[in-house]
Amino acid sequence: MENKEDIKYIYDLVSKRIKLFRKYRGLTQEELAYKTTFSRGLIGNIESAKTSQTFSLAVLYAFAKGLDIPLEMFVKEDISDYLKEIGLTDEK
Repeated sequence: MENKEDIKYIYDLVSKRIKLFRKYRGLTQEELAYKTTFSRGLIGNIESAKTSQTFSLAVLYAFAKGLDIPLEMFVKEDISDYLKEIGLTDEK
């Protein structure tokens, strides 16, 4: 069972959302790297379930801007209404 008080839960949630929104925008990791000035390797580490890559709020902000997604959609618990609004129905 996931412990929502555990910081790893938050990083996992945000990492999945970064990947979800990147794919929604039709971007590769390399294209997102170009838009955010971060390396493809960093993005790969953040998105990978096999690594525990941490990152700052400034990095998350850059992803939100690069993907043109409101910042709160990366951390808000329930984003189902937003996903429906943009034409996505499943967060996985």
